[in-house]
Amino acid sequence: MTVVLALTLFPVAFIAMWCGVIWLLGRVSGWQRLGQHYAYHGEIRGVSRGFQSAMMGYSRWRLVRYRACLGVTVDSGLLILKPWFIFGLFQPVLGIPLDDLVRAERTFLFWKFCELRTLREPGIMILVSQRLARWIESQAGSPIGSAQASEF
Repeated sequence: MTVVLALTLFPVAFIAMWCGVIWLLGRVSGWQRLGQHYAYHGEIRGVSRGFQSAMMGYSRWRLVRYRACLGVTVDSGLLILKPWFIFGLFQPVLGIPLDDLVRAERTFLFWKFCELRTLREPGIMILVSQRLARWIESQAGSPIGSAQASEF
């Protein structure tokens, strides 16, 4: 009887734990906060790249890593970030206007990356590889506004 009960409760407990962790990561990373300003509900068109990585958070020491689980799309002046379904339960698709983004080059140890910040939520940083940032700019047809890293 206890084996049947355990086999029944394990999937329920696992799903509840998974949902709790995904919700918590969305809060810690600032994704849900960005979703309040930049939630995107339209059809995703434009040029997309799947399996992309980014880190997001309020400080360098509290970053949530979205490793190879993001779809990145550039469509008519918007940067659209969409996590895979299993990772995006409580995280809306973000449609950030490229005019609202500011970019700064950063280096940490041997890794060079771009730090993106939005005008409405400048406390949340989105870290992407330089290669992905260049791809976003090439698809947009114009560079993302730049700032000195010290201005952040």
